[in-house]
Amino acid sequence: MTTTHRTTRRAALLIGGALLGVHMTMAALSQAPLSPAKLVYGDRVAAYLDPYFSQNWQLFAPTPMSDDRGILARATCRDGSVSGYYDVSAQALEKVRGSRFFPSRDVRIVSAALQNVTSSEELLRRLRQQQTNDKKPVLPPLPYEKVTEQEAVRTLARYAYDRMPSACPSGAERIQVRMYVRELPPWSKRNDPTAEDRVMVKDFDWVKSEELR
Repeated sequence: MTTTHRTTRRAALLIGGALLGVHMTMAALSQAPLSPAKLVYGDRVAAYLDPYFSQNWQLFAPTPMSDDRGILARATCRDGSVSGYYDVSAQALEKVRGSRFFPSRDVRIVSAALQNVTSSEELLRRLRQQQTNDKKPVLPPLPYEKVTEQEAVRTLARYAYDRMPSACPSGAERIQVRMYVRELPPWSKRNDPTAEDRVMVKDFDWVKSEELR
């Protein structure tokens, strides 16, 4: 091996090691507890990791689901018309029920994206809850939280776009996702006939279809 080859190999190893170190540092920062560094660089880290290197460690469901949540979607067509809402989540659930032994994983795409929309740091959740209880102004979403939500909404819009091809015969220009959360009555009121569900709805901004391809 000549001196030139050794030098090139060492340079390649150094550059590769540096890039790997930067990647691992950003991945670790994305999962680190809330800190000044995360407040400053969190949005840049999220923009780098999403969508191919996003981290999700909610494997064992530390907070069991106590509600029914999903998405609806509608489209603005090229002829100017607006379609009705399509129940995208229902389609994913039907695919799961259709094969018990080899169920579709589509429903996980929706649930994971919704989890990214509704989840936040434990410290921030407690702070906002305390501000709400004290009737004080609630801390607005931080930059990295906004980036995470935008990426999740884009994922949901892309999924919905693929699942509603008949919405616009002339072609869809924009997609809007509506998230719904139906909170079920608590277990303590399971025998109370007057207990009712509570439904919360949130409409996200329209996303251009050209951004989803």
